[in-house]
Amino acid sequence: MIKIYDFKVNKLTKDLYKSDLGFLNLSGRKSFYTQRFYGQEIVVAVVDTGVSNHPELRGRLLNGKSFVKYTSRTFDDHGHGTHVAGTIAGKNVGIAPRANILPIKVLDNEGNGTLEDLVAGLEWINEYNATNKTKVSIVNMSLSVDGEITEEEKTSFHNAIKTLVDNNVAVIVSAGNTGKEEVRYPAAYEEVISVGAVDITQERAMFSTMGDHIDVCQIGVDVISAWYKGGYAVMSGTSMSTPIVSGIGALLASKYKATFNEDITEDYLWKSLKINTKDLGIKGVDREYGTGFCTLQPLELKMIIENNSRYLKVNGEKYRLEKAISIVDGSFWLPGEFIGDITGAYMQYTEEEKILKYSY
Repeated sequence: MIKIYDFKVNKLTKDLYKSDLGFLNLSGRKSFYTQRFYGQEIVVAVVDTGVSNHPELRGRLLNGKSFVKYTSRTFDDHGHGTHVAGTIAGKNVGIAPRANILPIKVLDNEGNGTLEDLVAGLEWINEYNATNKTKVSIVNMSLSVDGEITEEEKTSFHNAIKTLVDNNVAVIVSAGNTGKEEVRYPAAYEEVISVGAVDITQERAMFSTMGDHIDVCQIGVDVISAWYKGGYAVMSGTSMSTPIVSGIGALLASKYKATFNEDITEDYLWKSLKINTKDLGIKGVDREYGTGFCTLQPLELKMIIENNSRYLKVNGEKYRLEKAISIVDGSFWLPGEFIGDITGAYMQYTEEEKILKYSY
């Protein structure tokens, strides 16, 4: 039996505020938006409890498949899968807001499932890729199983993942929430990209499982995303850090496809995710953070500014400001929000919160 242990619901809310989303910019997503890459033409399979047709995902939910016994529909009757999908591709709460989501329902309304159904879901994704022009580039599995599964189950699970990877599908999975060094699957398989969790200060979350299998980490504490009954939920867990990395992967895949007019290879995506990291903890790869904090934030920032102009260039992209820049003795003023948008830097404000979008 599989059960989701990789998350915790902190609170539910009907409203979404701009101040809720500062953690998303730590992914460096805005640096890709300025290049007009939003995850378009990329499909991410969410292997989970299903995905509800939330406004954040409207028009970008593909026809997936259910492998649980009580329904053939891929709706979410638990909450976990919709939250994960929202973080990957939500209009406001997602990293890649134009990516498409393929829901694969392998877990029930209590977050339980069987390894047999999970393997069947993974095998179906290969069939989907073989028969559809639009192919899955990334599989997100925000779930984990302890090391007590049988050798036969372990082999079956591993083979399903290896087949996906051999067919150029990147498999991105959560490390687990045990807070200690522990072997969990699929995180321990060499072929996957295993994601740990950190908080907003980029310190390891106390619950994040450690070990040699950790590849990268991302924010997994107080992540706000879509709730399956409408509105939003704030959750914590490696289940939440994993879809941020999947969203980053979708942005990379989108740019690759636009540049080369072909689908990204799994090996190139895997390497790109591990290269685009900020080292945390002890120097180099370690058992808490892997290669480090996965982000697309530009390492170099070239800004060209003219006195009394409302325009400036950042890394070759032209931006228009609300008012002209005045340079006095080498000093000038720029909006803090603007700096956060173009660099992906986390900007915290004390001003009154402003409602962003939906109110249910």
